[in-house]
Amino acid sequence: MLPVAVTSAVAWFFPLGFLLIGGGMIALAVKAKRRRARWEAAATSTSGEVTDLRWQSVGRAGDTNLLAFPVLRFSLPDGRAVETQSSWGTNPPAAKPGARVTVLYDPADPTSASLPAGGSASVVSGVIIALGGVLIAVGLAAAAFLAVVL
Repeated sequence: MLPVAVTSAVAWFFPLGFLLIGGGMIALAVKAKRRRARWEAAATSTSGEVTDLRWQSVGRAGDTNLLAFPVLRFSLPDGRAVETQSSWGTNPPAAKPGARVTVLYDPADPTSASLPAGGSASVVSGVIIALGGVLIAVGLAAAAFLAVVL
């Protein structure tokens, strides 16, 4: 049988785990949202067309999570045509082949292009932040319970 002090210390791993995971989720979601906002702010906007959708599996090998990465065709100010796969994928697809769209691209590397994130990116970030908040609340409630019980 373990001493009471050891079992008490082990019990604190539960709330600590929830706090760390929840905080990590929030930090990663905020970081990704800011990174995307910085990229969009520095990007140049033009009109273009979705010519194709390329479905790719994301996550571990064998996962069935598929994202549609649109293939974008647009013209640069000097008249050169660019066709490249978007660096951001979504499911459901943000646009269908043949759709006229606004394209954001990096002026230093026009092959780095995507559709504007729009509201769906904010919704996903918001959901991840909310789930992180729930995990933190569970961790705090568990810590409060342990403080009373132990």
